[in-house]
Amino acid sequence: MALFKNLEQEIDDYLTKKVDLADGVKFSQNALIKRIVLFQNHIFPAGNIDSQNNYLYWSDIITSRVNSEVKNIDFDSNAVSIYSEATLADRLAVILSNLYLKQWLGNNRIGGKINDNIEEFSSWGNVVWKKIKGGYEKCDIKNFYALNQTAETLDDSDVIERHILTQLDLRSKKGVWDNVDEVIKDCGNRYFSATEKSANIDSKNKFYEIYERNGEISEKDLNEAKGKQGGKEDKYLMAKIIVAGLKKSENGKKYILFADEIKDKPYKEAHRGKYEGRWFRKGLTEILFDPQNRANEIGNQLARGLEWASKTFFRYSDTLIIQNALTDMRSGDMVKSKDLSQVEVQMQGFDQLIADWNRNIQLANELANSYEVVQGITPASGTPLGTSEMLNANAGKLFNFLREKLAISLEEVFDDWIIPDMMKDLKTKKVLELTGSETLLKEYNKMLVNAWYLNNLLSFPPHSSQQAEQIKQLKLEELKGKKQTLNLENEFWDDFKPRARVVISGEGLNLTKDLENLATFIQLETNDERRTALIEMALIKSGVDISSLPKSLPQPIQPITQPRQQLQPQPS
Repeated sequence: MALFKNLEQEIDDYLTKKVDLADGVKFSQNALIKRIVLFQNHIFPAGNIDSQNNYLYWSDIITSRVNSEVKNIDFDSNAVSIYSEATLADRLAVILSNLYLKQWLGNNRIGGKINDNIEEFSSWGNVVWKKIKGGYEKCDIKNFYALNQTAETLDDSDVIERHILTQLDLRSKKGVWDNVDEVIKDCGNRYFSATEKSANIDSKNKFYEIYERNGEISEKDLNEAKGKQGGKEDKYLMAKIIVAGLKKSENGKKYILFADEIKDKPYKEAHRGKYEGRWFRKGLTEILFDPQNRANEIGNQLARGLEWASKTFFRYSDTLIIQNALTDMRSGDMVKSKDLSQVEVQMQGFDQLIADWNRNIQLANELANSYEVVQGITPASGTPLGTSEMLNANAGKLFNFLREKLAISLEEVFDDWIIPDMMKDLKTKKVLELTGSETLLKEYNKMLVNAWYLNNLLSFPPHSSQQAEQIKQLKLEELKGKKQTLNLENEFWDDFKPRARVVISGEGLNLTKDLENLATFIQLETNDERRTALIEMALIKSGVDISSLPKSLPQPIQPITQPRQQLQPQPS
């Protein structure tokens, strides 16, 4: 079948050939990925032993900078919320869907994936998500082949993914994929590899190498893959093709597991760096290739030099007495010599190496935006406070920018994939138990109290607006701590069109400064009511749930009585 040959040729071209980014500028995404993996695992290309049998030390300066960026981006599922363009009309629906969102993310194990996304975004510089049933998954970038390596986005490139599945994984696809039993019988291998070119790992169980292609294909090839005749060779369609036995098969048999036309590629992407003529953008690991190499060189030069400098030698002009003072002598032995003296051994160029190390670390900090104040390291004594605050503020601007790039892509993931699946699940529920955000629950309780107040307004005696607020506050205290459930009608969600919003303001970067400002104002404020409000603001910013703290209850409403009319004397 021509389709198999085309796929094998595309895979071979990606793995072995380089593309031209410009005249004389060659690039291979596969070679770059291999090098990134070596750096992430602290492995030298030629091994950790040099030609003189010396061990090579890896002076890691990348991991701490990646961790620093991940910490400062500070992004998790709590940053995601649902809103609607019709704010007032959908207010209740927005509150209920936000309360259900946190629960649904936890049940489907989606919220925990976001931190992994940030680490890959910072270290690799690229994150690709793929739509699957019930949510999404992060693609393995090591086995993700963007065939057009100069594309700006995946919209401009066909994609091949390599998967290693177990027999259990394959059996779970029965009814969705074809030829599953045949693949299990003919295409299993008792070894697997992390990538196409990496070494095989033996196993007692069989593994199955599966290739999935999403992209354009001729109508004729698609029909052939589906077991049909006809179709035009010059008419291209968007299709998903899944095959087995393509590269590693015990008997050489190849099978089509799935072949069908699709509307769009099932991918979303986020990139840390800018487009420089290639789809695979730069991450921190690649940015710090040269500083890391220099750090390794300096570190090993210092290690070898200090090893020699730490040795002790003696010299004398007499007839040879001993060979080695450590092995040939015991404590208390006498040495007969006219001019026995110690040979001073010093490491040459030590100061220059230290200076070069410091220069290299400064360069790494500038490239990775990881100054001492950003990493949480106490600045050198004498550093002005204003300088530290300026560096922190400027570094925070880049982190806000990176957070925004990641947030824009994640909003698309939630809008197109996660929220629609969540709403399908939510619409099937007749009774909704409300748990989750204290703020949203409080907002929901306020809506209940307002509705209760309006329904019972005629039963209250005449009262002022201040007394009305006291009535509502007393009712709120009754609802506090109670489990809330809501009966949903079938048409409740009909006109609701939710959208995802990802908070990208980065309040955490300025939290310390905000708390310091609030502490100053709290000390200066003399009005008790405003001082209490400032303290509550500080507690909320610190993440303390003030709704659970004791509060003084509002004063009970005084009975409302009509003033007694005074009798007026009758005119005579």
